[in-house]
Amino acid sequence: MKKSLSIILILTIASLSYAQKGSVSKAKSYRTKGDLISAKAEIDVAITNEKTASKTATWLERGQIYQEFVKSTDPNIKGIDEMALEKALEAFNKVISMEKENSIEAVLSSQNIEGLWGNLINTGGEIYATDDFAGSLVIFEQALKVKPEDSLTLLYAGISSRQAEQYDKTVTFYLKLDSLKKASIDVYHTLIYLQKNIYKDNEATLVAVRMAKKVYPEESRFNKEEIDVLIKLKRLDEAKAQILDEIKRDPSNVNLHLSYAIMHDNLGANNAKEGNKEEANKSYEIAKEYYSKAVEIDAKSYVGNFNLGALYVNSAKEYYDQVRDMDLSTYNKKGPALEAKANSILKEGLPFMKAATDSKPEDEDALRALQQIYTQLKMYDEAEVIMNKLDALGKED
Repeated sequence: MKKSLSIILILTIASLSYAQKGSVSKAKSYRTKGDLISAKAEIDVAITNEKTASKTATWLERGQIYQEFVKSTDPNIKGIDEMALEKALEAFNKVISMEKENSIEAVLSSQNIEGLWGNLINTGGEIYATDDFAGSLVIFEQALKVKPEDSLTLLYAGISSRQAEQYDKTVTFYLKLDSLKKASIDVYHTLIYLQKNIYKDNEATLVAVRMAKKVYPEESRFNKEEIDVLIKLKRLDEAKAQILDEIKRDPSNVNLHLSYAIMHDNLGANNAKEGNKEEANKSYEIAKEYYSKAVEIDAKSYVGNFNLGALYVNSAKEYYDQVRDMDLSTYNKKGPALEAKANSILKEGLPFMKAATDSKPEDEDALRALQQIYTQLKMYDEAEVIMNKLDALGKED
């Protein structure tokens, strides 16, 4: 009797020991059949056993099982393990660390990691298309766990977070893009907008602007933004001195001349708004001087030509406005002379605006300004040519 009892006890212990090992082959079979819960139970036990945990096949199967949980669209399945993505990644990376780089297992694990990322990107895009921006953000953040430095994923996460009004995250994602040197011009515009208009932080805005200028020195809007924020910070003298010092070191740098001109152009506009006409005119004259220098260096400079032309247009407009507000008696005495003065100023600005349209033939702002100059100077044939160009551009849109 004792002998029989001993045999039963040994069999029981052996059975329990086998159950605690878990079966990789059973886990794979369950996964193939779609029974993910049973597959998970088997593989979770298998990795606790020293013998099976030392095998590549165990971790590869675990990764594939948890990958199915990530890919599943069944909420009951997805809710079983909130760490499914992390466990899948851990398993695939374990395989890569255990195997040689070009082994079948390592290559397959790398492909599965890529598949995880691709599935999340597609899912996030589908959710974004339904205007569920917070939902798409969650998915893109999961994709970043797979590829933390992928520029496309960071961009999508940034766009979703901005649409979801989770601006702190947008800034984080876009600063990461900057650190990776993968930020587009639109990324910098968004960073500047958020710091300027959402957070209303002038210092942070200046940092963002200068980051943008470092990557896109030709983008004139960043120059304007820098000048605007420096004025708000009351650091204009600092900016002037800095640019003039750089011009001395590099006198043929057209962008430096443009920056100095734009700074005074904006300062003139601010003084004009505040009613400081004399100060405004002084600033405009300095702006005109440095735009002219920029155009001398680069005759095809769109910014230099357009802004210089615009200064002449605005200067002429003051005289036209005076004429427009005159009664007939006053006009007869003073009007023709003022009109002649305004026309003379417009004629000075005409070559610059024309040069701007030559630099960018499809730029509608420059074309409209040029058409207005031609019309004001009664150069109707030239005005009609420009109008036809604008009409053609409108039809193309």
